[in-house]
Amino acid sequence: MNKLIIIPAILLSHTAITFAETRLSFSPALTHFDYTEFSTTDQELNTETGWLPGLSAGLNYAITPDWSVAIDTSYYQGTVDYDGQTQQGIPHTTDSDATLFRLGVRLDRSIHKDIHLFIGAISHQWKRDIKDKNNISGIDETYEWYEYSVGLDTDFFMTDRDYINLAVSYLLIRNATVFVDLSRVNLGTTTLDLGDGTGGRLNLSWFHQYRQNISLGLGLFFEGWQFGRSNTKQTDNSSTIIFVTEPRSETRNIGLKFNIVYMF
Repeated sequence: MNKLIIIPAILLSHTAITFAETRLSFSPALTHFDYTEFSTTDQELNTETGWLPGLSAGLNYAITPDWSVAIDTSYYQGTVDYDGQTQQGIPHTTDSDATLFRLGVRLDRSIHKDIHLFIGAISHQWKRDIKDKNNISGIDETYEWYEYSVGLDTDFFMTDRDYINLAVSYLLIRNATVFVDLSRVNLGTTTLDLGDGTGGRLNLSWFHQYRQNISLGLGLFFEGWQFGRSNTKQTDNSSTIIFVTEPRSETRNIGLKFNIVYMF
């Protein structure tokens, strides 16, 4: 069967700017979504690409000068371009609506000056609606998975009011599922288990202390991960017997954020 938003920039304290026990961030954002599925022989089956507007928010609390905990969330929604093929191998293009949501937590530990080690866990959801076109039926799917991360971040201070934050992390993708809904063509529904995967993320952000308790800045991020090929299952409540399988896939996102940070 033919057939991912973004971690807010790390908010850490430094005596050269202003130490704050709690920081609240709000970030309008834009991400370029890039998803590709592959056959068992690694031939490209289809792609979905396009720009998605969204919002992210985060709350960071400094437990001590060396330890902090953060909660982050993001939401993106829009329409991307689907370029693929039918089950019979006929080329096909259409639109695909995408809704991305994530909610995560992370724990930071200072290990040397402005260098921090962190671990995190994020719950992801992607609602996918490939549109009908040219008498070819689309499909509704909902992907859900967990991401576990470990990484390092550091601050580079340019002036007493400006600094750059760099964060790099390694990702484990686990417990991924996809709910496949073919009811629009009376072929039923089913839930497939996707294979585990790995990935990575890089955040590069510039911050400027606009006021004593407000910082503004820009963030650039890159992230990517993969899903393994799913199991094969028969759909439920179908008008005919049909088995479905989700191909191996890769996601590569790049995005830009405008960060607003309030410290209190």
